[in-house]
Amino acid sequence: MRINQKLEINKAALLLLGLLTLAGCETARTKRPPVYGGGAVSEGLYEKGDSENLPFLITETSRDETYGYSADNPVRVGGGRAAGARNQQRYLNALLGPDGQPITYERRGSCCPFKTRRGLGDNDGQLDLYTIAWRGQKAPVVLYLNMYARADLKAPMGLTVAQ
Repeated sequence: MRINQKLEINKAALLLLGLLTLAGCETARTKRPPVYGGGAVSEGLYEKGDSENLPFLITETSRDETYGYSADNPVRVGGGRAAGARNQQRYLNALLGPDGQPITYERRGSCCPFKTRRGLGDNDGQLDLYTIAWRGQKAPVVLYLNMYARADLKAPMGLTVAQ
């Protein structure tokens, strides 16, 4: 083989290697973060959550005025020990004030012990309490969340949801 032919083959091999390298690289398009804990996520909700705690897609408001506001009728976000805290954040990240205002929330602690097979120690579980506030609100509200049981998620009366 001549030197020119070898150079042409080397150039072609380098070009092919370069194209394969480019084809194997990640594209610049935005990737969707993984959804944890089940539940659908709306396109518009990606701005509201971080990559691990995307808001749940909630489509209904409860007609029961005790839903979420009472230890006897907590919001059942599920997830247990493994994903319960994350599911609570996902639920709270989906809520808005009555006129669509962004909310803030703070965990106040736990209360109301009960027995559950998904609980800690002797199958004990507790409800978590969160204070919810938004601009223009007269007084904060307290929501009761249960991470040990799962049910269809709704917004409590007086709150709305991100779409």
